[in-house]
Amino acid sequence: MEKLDDLLLFTEVVEHAGFSAAARSLGIQRSKLSRHIANLENRMGIRLLHRNTRNVVLTPAGEQVYHHAVELRQAARNAFSVASDLSSTPQGILRIGCSSTLAQEALVPILGLFMQEYPQIRVIIHVADSNIDLISSKVDLVFRITSKDLEDSSLIVRPVCAIPMILVASKNYNNGKVQVEHPSELIAFNYITLGIHENYVLKDFVHKNGEVLNVQLEPYLSCGNMSVIKSAVKNGMGIAVLPHYLCIDELRENQFIEVFSAQSHWSSPDSLMNALLPTRQNVLLITKLFLDFAMPLLRNKLTRFDFDVESLNT
Repeated sequence: MEKLDDLLLFTEVVEHAGFSAAARSLGIQRSKLSRHIANLENRMGIRLLHRNTRNVVLTPAGEQVYHHAVELRQAARNAFSVASDLSSTPQGILRIGCSSTLAQEALVPILGLFMQEYPQIRVIIHVADSNIDLISSKVDLVFRITSKDLEDSSLIVRPVCAIPMILVASKNYNNGKVQVEHPSELIAFNYITLGIHENYVLKDFVHKNGEVLNVQLEPYLSCGNMSVIKSAVKNGMGIAVLPHYLCIDELRENQFIEVFSAQSHWSSPDSLMNALLPTRQNVLLITKLFLDFAMPLLRNKLTRFDFDVESLNT
């Protein structure tokens, strides 16, 4: 049987975009890694990578081989997972991808409880404020929050919950004079938005009667991190749409003001949170175990209007 280790090393070179970064990640010498890939190419009789001084690029043949090598790596992980599943105690490494705000505010307290329950399961959290690719990031599960339903894909999509959103400002912004009756009035304020936007953004707002109004706003500040946006609001820099669960303390202590008055009947639409998993045959038992444990707690955390860590146990 051909050496399969070289194929797995090949995936590392591709995913680290070069030999040096891959070698550092693997803890081996760059020259040794290069010889393994050269031997692999010689045995296959094809060139897998175009090399230059800066990076490596897959050849057309390399793209096909990489696809199968990734499947091989996943099959190997599944084999070890099956062996772990057959033991009486769940064990192994669970790799989760999510945004930094979700990790800090919701996931870590839940993971603390989960890992107390299953002490032989270890967890790696891949944190990024852009969309995490399940395959290239080598994670078992990604939590993704969007404003709309996810497009069809080859991944399994498990809805977690709708997250209530709220348009808020600090009481120190504009001397606390921020409440409005209609979304068209928002152009008078500094608007802080999620993402990186140099020009205008279109924002939806929903009336109690079901009407949806699309408002064009010019960002005063834009950022890809929801916690940074909250900090900007707290420092009186403008108004922003934030997850309600992220503002509970500030609303309770009157540090934040709801921009839409109670009489306006306008609000921000909910965001949607989904758990993304690979194809069904590649879902590990510990991933299923964690989802069954975590999803009710995440719903409780992200949708209720008064929350503390102790409430996870209720």
